[in-house]
Amino acid sequence: MLEINGIDSFSQYLKPVPTHLRPHDPRPPPLNSSDFEVIRALGYGSTASVVYARTTRKTHPLDRPGTIVALKIVEKKHLREADANRPENKHVERSVLTELPWNPFICGLIGTFVDPYNVYYAFEFCPQNSLRVVLDMGEPLEPRVAQFYFCGIVAGLAFLHDHDIVHRDVKPENVFLGPGGYPVLGDFGSARRLQDDFVRVVERDGVFELQPPALSFDWHDVGTFVYNAPEQYTAMTEATYVGSSVDWWAAGITLFEMLTRRYPFYSRDQKKMEEMIKRGRYRWPSDVRVGKTVKRLVAALLTLNPLERLGTHDVQEIMDDPWFENVDWAKYHSRQYVPPTRQNVYPGPGERWHELALPNQQDVPGLKIVEPPIELHYDSRFQAKEI
Repeated sequence: MLEINGIDSFSQYLKPVPTHLRPHDPRPPPLNSSDFEVIRALGYGSTASVVYARTTRKTHPLDRPGTIVALKIVEKKHLREADANRPENKHVERSVLTELPWNPFICGLIGTFVDPYNVYYAFEFCPQNSLRVVLDMGEPLEPRVAQFYFCGIVAGLAFLHDHDIVHRDVKPENVFLGPGGYPVLGDFGSARRLQDDFVRVVERDGVFELQPPALSFDWHDVGTFVYNAPEQYTAMTEATYVGSSVDWWAAGITLFEMLTRRYPFYSRDQKKMEEMIKRGRYRWPSDVRVGKTVKRLVAALLTLNPLERLGTHDVQEIMDDPWFENVDWAKYHSRQYVPPTRQNVYPGPGERWHELALPNQQDVPGLKIVEPPIELHYDSRFQAKEI
């Protein structure tokens, strides 16, 4: 080791840094599952459940106890099944959201936690439920209301496509309504990075080789049937572009549904509906009045050729459509418009009886379950009130 005047020249760097010189991190430590308590069940699915939870930690000056989140609970056994069948989709939602910066039109991921049985995903809470609840309330939406919600879908998809991510499951159930009533895109379990479908160039020992795409082709069996684009069914047999165009097709279906409360292509027979989608022929209901301008917009979004579909090449094509001539996009992105008046669908923990049973404590050992007062307990003898 190099010595100068008998002194080891590197020894000074091996000494520990004095405590008073270490930088202080003002941020609180990351949350974990023990920092939440569950106060209401929001929904149960085949592979996951979602609960209404609030933070309890107050050990740091920046902690905010009582902050509400939507906690998605996925059993590890379902992740093991996904790992066996499609390992690339096992953690796609978490990996996609952690890559993205925060955006007001995307339902952000706050953190992920584990216990012996489950994986927990804490998401920003959207108290006004989803666009599906709005559509199920009754009549078709007024054009100005449909325009407001559709602008949020456009803003969210534009952000995703700018980061080369395709949602692949755009539908009213996945368009949540945040605290201010603005639309927020959520549920990224089917999302895809566009580069994962490209042939890769890999260097080995100074030689460049072509490698197949990082992920297998699965566009034909993702998403929701009614909202799937025709190229998702033809790309396996024809040289067809598949990419961001599928999101704009689904957005067009959603806009049609908002204006009519019907699907442009529907059959109980999935094969028959697939053929209807590939033909691309639809009719507007005769009992619903819809303007010519928005009809042209829907037709442009439901164009069969994905390369000719509005929005495929640039979202500005949609933003410049005549139907949006009264929309100031900068004002919308900064959320200065007054949203359609609606009350929060999800109440506080003591405002209404529980329409769904809370999870069993032994099934979610990483969380604390707060039992409601006896008069608000879930009771299977009563039917849930329609929201």
